Amino acid sequence: MVDEEKELTPVPAPTLESEEAAASAEGYGQAGAPTPKKSRLGAWLGYATLLFVLILVGAGLLLLQELRSKQEGLGSGLDKGDKQMQELLHQVSGLQTELAAVHSQLATVQSQVTTEDSKFERAIGEQGASFGEKLGTAKSELEQAIQHIQRQMNKTRGDLMIADAEYLLSIANQKLHLVGDVKTVLAAMEAADQRLHDSGDPGVFKVREALAEEINLLKGLNPPDVVGASAKLLALEAKVKEIPLFLPHSERAKEQHEPAKESQPAAEGEGDLLGSTLKDLQGLVTVRRTDRPVQAILLPEEVEALRQVLLLKLEMARAALLRGDDVLYKTNLESAQSWLHEHFDHEAAFTRGVAEDINALQTLQIRVPFPDIGKSLSLLRNIEKLRLEAEKAEGGEGSTVKPEAGAQP
Repeated sequence: MVDEEKELTPVPAPTLESEEAAASAEGYGQAGAPTPKKSRLGAWLGYATLLFVLILVGAGLLLLQELRSKQEGLGSGLDKGDKQMQELLHQVSGLQTELAAVHSQLATVQSQVTTEDSKFERAIGEQGASFGEKLGTAKSELEQAIQHIQRQMNKTRGDLMIADAEYLLSIANQKLHLVGDVKTVLAAMEAADQRLHDSGDPGVFKVREALAEEINLLKGLNPPDVVGASAKLLALEAKVKEIPLFLPHSERAKEQHEPAKESQPAAEGEGDLLGSTLKDLQGLVTVRRTDRPVQAILLPEEVEALRQVLLLKLEMARAALLRGDDVLYKTNLESAQSWLHEHFDHEAAFTRGVAEDINALQTLQIRVPFPDIGKSLSLLRNIEKLRLEAEKAEGGEGSTVKPEAGAQP
């Protein structure tokens, strides 16, 4: 562009004075005298040249103006490009700032992730350790259970017999102290002794000795007949409604569905009629002699209440008998005896029989001290020690026999 401007720069045109001077010089030089025709022609040439030069100058100015306008357009385009470049640079700087913020957030997240990973690894390590411990414990327990099962499977028939005898003796101890059933306890102890005999184990000799002593103690024991006493109390409760009361009372009328007796003919006389009337009156009136004062006539409800109180006392005595409470049993029987003597006719034969039954039940000792039968069970639970002692005893006997055999030769 600079070279084109240099090439298009206009050359300054010669002035009129210089042209005239040159023409005069030429005229003087050539002929030595001015020629008017030639001067006019030169003037017209000069004017034409001047016009041409002016045209050239105008064209150059127009071209220069166009070049300037083009330069201005290029400059504005460059300015717009610079502005766009600046905007792009600004956006790039903003993106770099955001990228730096994202990098910082990413670093923060990475640090948090690292912290959480460490926590998770620590927790997993702790859980793994605890699980390892639990697994080791379960493994050891499983091994012990397997060993126990193997020992149980390796037991001989004698070991099973001894285990069965131990179970029977434990049941016998529980029944004796909780229920007091001596017959069942004796049956269980005898069955345990038979199993110990069938086992053939030499270590059960001391157990059988203790068991024989305990069986003899139980056989010499006279336990109370709780079942028989309970049956007697139930029989007394059934008799309560038939015991006559001491005080007079009005019984409720009972319907008698008996066929009506045919009236005797009037010819038999007035004596038979009087006798039948006296018999009827004897069934309605009872004459009773007593030293105790009679205060009032009892109502049917009061009679029933007196009988129910006696019945309740006998029932409480039976409940105490079944529980084995000797004090409550005898207290209720004494209360029933005093209630019977106070409100019922103790001179009647039926009342005396009930009172004798109550006295007989009062002499029953329902709480008998049972002997201790736990020695055989404790010895049987230490059967291994007894076996060792039996083996040592057999070894000692063998050592004493061998020198005698060797001394004979």
